[in-house]
Amino acid sequence: MAQKIKNLDNEYTQSQNKQKKTVNKTRQVIRKRLTLFGGVLLLIIVIMIIMLFLQKNRNDELVQERKEKAVTYEKLQDKEIELKEQIKRLNDKEYIEKLARSEYFLSNDGEIIFKLPEDKKDAENDK
Repeated sequence: MAQKIKNLDNEYTQSQNKQKKTVNKTRQVIRKRLTLFGGVLLLIIVIMIIMLFLQKNRNDELVQERKEKAVTYEKLQDKEIELKEQIKRLNDKEYIEKLARSEYFLSNDGEIIFKLPEDKKDAENDK
């Protein structure tokens, strides 16, 4: 039993229809704004996450580089200490005489120098 429904064209129904249209338009505007702001917020969150990962990777690289530099620095400090000790030894006349006698076979007048192996390894290396 299908009945035809007639719309009444009086002021009340017109005002109700007009009010429904404005409510629907405001809902659409609100929905569009929420979608836009949600998209912008999502984009900002994605960018921040990407930046976070990039900064973490860069930080890890810098930490590794700092560790390597610290090891290099310690080695250079040890070498500096060793070189300073060598400078002190080279400023000592007795050490220079001993070095000249052992390495370059220099001698005083009338001396004969024989080089003997200091241990078994030196004797085996000479063969």
